[in-house]
Amino acid sequence: MAIYREHLAAYRKDAAELVLLHGWASDSSIWRPLLAALRRDFHITLIDLPGCGRSAKVMASSDPDHYIDAILPLVPASAIYCGWSLGGMLATRLAARFPDRVQALICVASNAVFVADADWPAAMAKQDFDAFSALVAANPRASLRRFELLQLHGDCHAKEVRAELQGLAIAPSQENLSLGLACLQSLDNRQALADLACPCLYLFGGEDALVPSAAADIFAERYPQHSSQQLADRGHILFLADAGELSSLLLSYCRNWGYVATDKPAQLNKSDIGRSFSRAAHSYDGAALLQRRVADRLIAYLPQEIAGPVLDLGCGTGYSLPALQARIGAEPLLALDLAAGMVGHAAEQYPNIANYFVCGDAEDLPLADNSVATIFSSLALQWCENLAGLMFEIERVLQPGGSAVIATLGPNTLHELRSAWRRVDGFVHVNQFAERDDLAAAISGSSLAIEAWEEVVEVMYYDRLSELTRELKSIGAHNVNGGRPSGLTGRQRLQALTQQYEVYRGAELKLPASYQLWYLKLSKSR
Repeated sequence: MAIYREHLAAYRKDAAELVLLHGWASDSSIWRPLLAALRRDFHITLIDLPGCGRSAKVMASSDPDHYIDAILPLVPASAIYCGWSLGGMLATRLAARFPDRVQALICVASNAVFVADADWPAAMAKQDFDAFSALVAANPRASLRRFELLQLHGDCHAKEVRAELQGLAIAPSQENLSLGLACLQSLDNRQALADLACPCLYLFGGEDALVPSAAADIFAERYPQHSSQQLADRGHILFLADAGELSSLLLSYCRNWGYVATDKPAQLNKSDIGRSFSRAAHSYDGAALLQRRVADRLIAYLPQEIAGPVLDLGCGTGYSLPALQARIGAEPLLALDLAAGMVGHAAEQYPNIANYFVCGDAEDLPLADNSVATIFSSLALQWCENLAGLMFEIERVLQPGGSAVIATLGPNTLHELRSAWRRVDGFVHVNQFAERDDLAAAISGSSLAIEAWEEVVEVMYYDRLSELTRELKSIGAHNVNGGRPSGLTGRQRLQALTQQYEVYRGAELKLPASYQLWYLKLSKSR
């Protein structure tokens, strides 16, 4: 029996290491809403503590050092630690025991001690803690309901937090719950916080019923060398409904200490991508001749036998759903796309084909681990920038022995248009896609194996450049890269572009537009 560990690679190879530790009666899935924002700048290690989640078979303990000794072989030699509640208290103790292994510490809704005494009154009253411990022993289910109410208390986003909590945590056994409480009671980090030399940030919820807001005042008074901040109108899970706030605070703090080198903006703006394709939902099929041809060809890459749910990742308007259903029969079919407009259109067009229609990001899939047998993705994944994160997500949701068949675009796509624009001005006008080596490195960084990788160059022909640009607009493939010009393109620049593109008009008196297509089949080991 081993501790569950998951490591998510960042987009940048030189990114800092970040370890996330969850709280009592929870597991590492509590962090899922933050991962998409953090994975660009951090290599993330997620741990399910002993007795929790996928480490449920590993016995918990009343001894905090039992948890630390269990996770220490699984975490990087040196990392930033972010812990919530019990996780923050354990991270603080780990930093005290192994100062060379902790670069910085961010603790969310954590206290120096969990149970109050005369020296530290801003904690849970002992009689309340004892009563709750008795409830855990007598009726674990009722205690977890009570715990949820305490976590939601006073939070301005209580409704959203409750919705996020549904289905997240896997409830530990009664024995592990009781041992975890005993661990909380035994933890005392007052001296550790006085001695710690690493940068420390403690975040408190202004309405937290488990870590009273007065703890923030005592913390600031006793440990002025550390940073603390209180978030008004927030309860114990002060990050779940607004994950962007915590991720921004964490990133800002780490930048101040030099652990995140630059505030480099993403080159692909996911919000722009989603809006662009949503607007194109009703015009897409009429213009997507190449896209339909690619999707039809990709069907042939599917495994001969499919047993289990199938995910159309980047389903668009749902064009491939009938063909997928014909191949998989009665197996469940899921349609997912980043663009809400595309998902809605697909659901209207094929209401009885797919079992589920979901709006979501391929780099942060809203699906459970090992939940799909096969992934089909046609001309969607080129809109992902964090290739390592993307491949880890595909690996995570695929069942052992599962396959992913993918059609995506290479960097030579539309090279004629890119070159013509380059001779007009210095802005980025054409979407830029990943190099083959970068995509291959992301795949090799996961446990996915490449079974097939075929390259095909397709060339579309047009009488006028305006036909190509109108087609790109109709399918939603607007320029969403960083470095693109702002505002409308003037008539003079369009005329210059048209003149520069004319050099590609061939003997057949047509203007070419080339697409570098990659067809991949990936598999997950059993």
